[in-house]
Amino acid sequence: MRRTIDRYALPVTAAAAGLVLLATAILAAAGIARVVTATGGAGGDFLSFYAAGQLVRTDAGRLYDVAAQAAAQRALYPGTLAHATGYPLPVVAAWLFAPLTALPFAAAYAVWTAANVALLGGVAWVFARELRGVPRLPRRVFLAAFVTSIPVVANVVFGQVDFIILGALLGAWLLLRDGRPAWAGVALALVVLKPQFLIGVVPMLLVARQWRTLAALCGAGAALIVVPALLTDPATLADNVRYIAHYPGAGTDLQVNAAMMSNWRGLVVSVTGRDDARWWAPGLAAIGVAALALAAQRWRVGAGSVTAQGYALAVVVPLLASPHLHTQSLVLLFVPAALGLQAWYAGARGATRADDERAASLLLALHVALFACWLSTALGFAPGVLVVGATFWWCAYAWREASEQRVGMARPRAA
Repeated sequence: MRRTIDRYALPVTAAAAGLVLLATAILAAAGIARVVTATGGAGGDFLSFYAAGQLVRTDAGRLYDVAAQAAAQRALYPGTLAHATGYPLPVVAAWLFAPLTALPFAAAYAVWTAANVALLGGVAWVFARELRGVPRLPRRVFLAAFVTSIPVVANVVFGQVDFIILGALLGAWLLLRDGRPAWAGVALALVVLKPQFLIGVVPMLLVARQWRTLAALCGAGAALIVVPALLTDPATLADNVRYIAHYPGAGTDLQVNAAMMSNWRGLVVSVTGRDDARWWAPGLAAIGVAALALAAQRWRVGAGSVTAQGYALAVVVPLLASPHLHTQSLVLLFVPAALGLQAWYAGARGATRADDERAASLLLALHVALFACWLSTALGFAPGVLVVGATFWWCAYAWREASEQRVGMARPRAA
């Protein structure tokens, strides 16, 4: 039975991935056209970032005012925007987008799309370089699955910032591995654009006693959050905190889309139709605590150092524990996927062609599962937490780690 499954796994997953690729290309083209032409009520994340860039230049004191955000977005999309999209990011992100507001919206969107594609290319290049010790088939399948995945497409189409966070998390691992802990902390500071994605990394660093990394992260992260806010309007710091605290119930002016989320909250809301924290918060908290506890068991095994397995778990934990998680942020799953693929081949002895095909099939299955979850969510049922949970389980219990993957030791062999 196992031999039969192995024989057909790669052709079946490859065929499914081909259909997913075709559907994704059509959706990407349609999505970009809607945003650029302001048709069909299209708005989304980049619209909220662009509007925040305008507000921080012209009316910074109202950056986190719900009515001001909605009014600014509707002024850009007159008569076509059913719901505005909230802007909960720190002030520094608004200043990142402020220069783009010198351009018309469509031109600014094109520039940011090009920047995102460049970031994607840079991350893909790093992945390709780091996976040189992996045989050609699974390495190429990984890269193809990554660049054509629905989370990647969502980042490009919606004009999100998750490629910055992906690059920061990947770069921090490489810096830790190469014995540059302070610079790793500086890289991790970029994650404060969406600080919930540090929920796993910070506890891991504490268990591993990586004090220089933590100090650099705290210093650089605080500077990115505090300094732009103080230079803009000191009240925005408190405004941002209050805004985030009330964001799950931000009101009818802002669209939170809880039923579209890829976490426990999204699953509960899509099934019950009720976005009441009393329904989903206890379960989300239990999942987060359990994930941290299980991850901590692996972190303690390598106490005093950071392992590839421990880092992979630290990246996945926030995807289970965050109360706000959409498809684009699932791009972070490719960090543990890459680390796991690298560690498996570094630790494997006498890997065969069948092993390579099995690894390729698993990668294609992840690619297809991410798209299937997105499609199911669009149809009214949000099972994304199942894919994230399966990835966490794999990282925690099905990992084969070589000793050289420990920080400060030799890199995996080159191909």
